[in-house]
Amino acid sequence: MRFRTTTIALAVIAFASIATACSVPVFRYALEHWRPDLYVAYVFHDVELSKEQQAVANSMQPLGPDGAPIANLAVKVVDINDDLAPVIAEIWEAHKIEQLPTMVVRTPPKIGPPQTIWQGELTADNATIVMNSPARSRVSKKLIDGESVVWVYLESGQKEEDDRLFALLNSELDRLEKKLKLPDVEVEDLGELSVDPDTLKIKFSALRVSRDDAKEKAFVQMLLHVEPDLLDLEFSSQPMVFPIFGRGRALYALVGKGIAPDVIEEAAQFLTGACQCTVKAQNPGVDLIMNLNWDKLVIPTETLDEGLPPLAGFSGFGESDEATEMKESDGEIAVVSETIGNGSDSESESRESSTSIASVIDNSNGPKADSGSSMIGKNILFVLVFLVIGVVIASVFVAPRAS
Repeated sequence: MRFRTTTIALAVIAFASIATACSVPVFRYALEHWRPDLYVAYVFHDVELSKEQQAVANSMQPLGPDGAPIANLAVKVVDINDDLAPVIAEIWEAHKIEQLPTMVVRTPPKIGPPQTIWQGELTADNATIVMNSPARSRVSKKLIDGESVVWVYLESGQKEEDDRLFALLNSELDRLEKKLKLPDVEVEDLGELSVDPDTLKIKFSALRVSRDDAKEKAFVQMLLHVEPDLLDLEFSSQPMVFPIFGRGRALYALVGKGIAPDVIEEAAQFLTGACQCTVKAQNPGVDLIMNLNWDKLVIPTETLDEGLPPLAGFSGFGESDEATEMKESDGEIAVVSETIGNGSDSESESRESSTSIASVIDNSNGPKADSGSSMIGKNILFVLVFLVIGVVIASVFVAPRAS
């Protein structure tokens, strides 16, 4: 039975990937279509915020002309004297600080149980550290200017070792720029690009960041939460490299001895290769907080980052521990989704803001394509895929047993 179940699962995954594959390079598809997941900043207070304090809280959620947030950070102001929702009460109990108001910034609920990447007094300086940093500004500028991937080198603090590995990283990136080739973008995928595919190029650069840089505190913590064990003691003094692409998405961490030519090349090949699955949630990586209006700087012609429809009868099939953990964080998602947008100046702005954020939280990244023919084509493709899956399932269960 285990063999049969595994066969079905592999068939479903394989056909789902084929159905959503695209010949556009991963780094470019991500830049065009994958909107960053939302971090959440809880502002806890026990007396009404002053105008200055409210201004600081508002500065962490700047809104665009359409009323939608620019940065991928949602702000929730919480009066601890009120009856708190259970999930918020739990956060407050875990982070009680005598100095109020205080803010607690948490990782996106979508990527698993939320973790705290910053906590501190609600001040303009602290808000700036959360929202911006010199390194993140350089990374975002390079990505907007057309670089494929920016490789952030997080120093270990051992200068000689850091110098050696940073030189190795740069040397390998120079070599890979010459060696790797971009996939040919197929005609049917041209609608996924807002630029001429002939203008795409492979361009890498490396950026060195110190763990002790006060201006990069929040950025460093975001990087260290890309994977669950990077904060473990055994990695605390090891150098790390994070390939960052798209709209500020870190692929994963290359740690210590993992900063090696073959591992660097593997990551580079994935990011410059054809996007085998266009659904962001089914790709590796964690988004970082970027205070940037990507939609104004990158204007895709069509967005197809839509999850496949659920398979009837397969609810919970093959569910991972990570999926279970995400369900446990649904309370936090609901609380944030319900309250974001309430600070808008008008009802219409509130609705637009809430709609935008809800679309990010429920993994509908970006506006849906409004082409009827496009939707029909997708539906036909899905039907064909599920028919094939049905044949596979039937062949497995109906096949005669060996006597």
